Amino acid sequence: MAKRFLFVALSFFLGVGSAFAGTIQGKALFDGTPGENPKIDMSADPVCRQLNPGTVFAQRIIVNSNGTLKNVFVYIKEGLGTETLPVPQTPAVLDQKGCAYHPRILGMQANQKLQILNSDATLHNIHAFAKNSPEFNLGMPVQGMKLDKTFSNPEVMVKMKCDVHPWMMGYIGVLKHPFFAVTGEDGSFKIENIPPGEYTVEAWHETYGTKTQKIVVSDSPVEADFKFSSKEIVDEASGLKITTSEPKPAGKQFDDSAALNVPRPKMYWWLPPNISTYYGPKIDQLFYLILWLTGVIFIGVQGALLYFLFRYRARDGVKATYTHGNNRLEVIWTVTPAVILIFLTIWSQKVWSEIKGAPPSGAIPIEIQAEQFAWNIHYPGPDGKFGTADDIKTINQLHIPVGKPVRVRLTSIGKDGKHPVIHSFFLPEFRLRQDVVPGMAIDVWFEATRTGQYEIACSQFCGLGHYRMRGFLSIHSPEGFDAWLKEQGKA
Repeated sequence: MAKRFLFVALSFFLGVGSAFAGTIQGKALFDGTPGENPKIDMSADPVCRQLNPGTVFAQRIIVNSNGTLKNVFVYIKEGLGTETLPVPQTPAVLDQKGCAYHPRILGMQANQKLQILNSDATLHNIHAFAKNSPEFNLGMPVQGMKLDKTFSNPEVMVKMKCDVHPWMMGYIGVLKHPFFAVTGEDGSFKIENIPPGEYTVEAWHETYGTKTQKIVVSDSPVEADFKFSSKEIVDEASGLKITTSEPKPAGKQFDDSAALNVPRPKMYWWLPPNISTYYGPKIDQLFYLILWLTGVIFIGVQGALLYFLFRYRARDGVKATYTHGNNRLEVIWTVTPAVILIFLTIWSQKVWSEIKGAPPSGAIPIEIQAEQFAWNIHYPGPDGKFGTADDIKTINQLHIPVGKPVRVRLTSIGKDGKHPVIHSFFLPEFRLRQDVVPGMAIDVWFEATRTGQYEIACSQFCGLGHYRMRGFLSIHSPEGFDAWLKEQGKA
């Protein structure tokens, strides 16, 4: 084992040729029809949208024209012993460019420097979900910014994610040796300068799991192909393999564009148009009543102030006199505001109790988890339960039907699972604003009177990326909403 370690070290430093070291080369073959990559909606960030003007899809599954898989990480898993090889001085580079990670799959050695770049003129947040090394989560708000990090221990694979742009995903294979490769546009790989011996080589793909082979390396190249199939995928969270059938051709999708693209009503002089069936008008009435009352009082007070300034101004020949006040006036201007406040309290309490009361029966249940800086939206699947495998999940995209009540349960989650912060769920057109408090599950309900597309805002300062916490509300026709649920259930 010591001789092998010495051979590996010499090969690493001196670049020993094929006369003394072997090569493993091959392809990541693919059988079947690949699943569809999900479509990415970048409209929440104008910079990302400008950098990607066309339709954008996630890069989870890339099947090359020759029937091979791109972005398969191939490495020697066993056979090198426990020795750790010298760490390269050249850093591995991960670039955030075009609101995506380049490369999506990266290999490096433990304790090798990882240089992280931000090539975009927008905020990114690099979050490494490492298990064997310290986890880090850092904001990169400036274009051209660089960060240097290291992983102290081997781990295959370390998941990388941008908390500002949840679609940004990547993986890093951290090893104690340099014997790894990533398949490219032709699906091939080559691992060179391997000392002779018997090894276990593993090929890893983020959707189709892992394949392993026992390979004997000599001084001549060894061919090793890894075969992946569309019939077998791997659940990332549990690592369980799931056998699937061939994907069925997609049927004709329901076109609900006529409902979604309805022009918005014209803006009123003060408030945006109200599209709430129930408590929106009552809130508007209360708002305008308070506005007029305070307006009248303001004008009266300012008018009285101007009158007294003029009436009792300093004049020649007029001597100032002292007065202790007028008890009747003092009672009037004390009792009158008190009566007004009591009246407003009773009326607003009635509206408040109606708003915060139990939602109507048959309300559609939705769960929204607020995090820095995104709205994670969950719908129950066909089983009608949350937290099961058939849940429908979206990010920053809330879909509801018109004319049906919706009950939303709001919670706050930490972007690292530990430190949630306060957010505020704000739908201006519904007159709905609810703080999302860590440690609490808060229910709100509403019902739309018209279809269209609107915005969801966070009206609490929740961090440096608060201004990017922007969601979108799509109000469908009932038929369009049912069709949308079915389509999402197939994804």
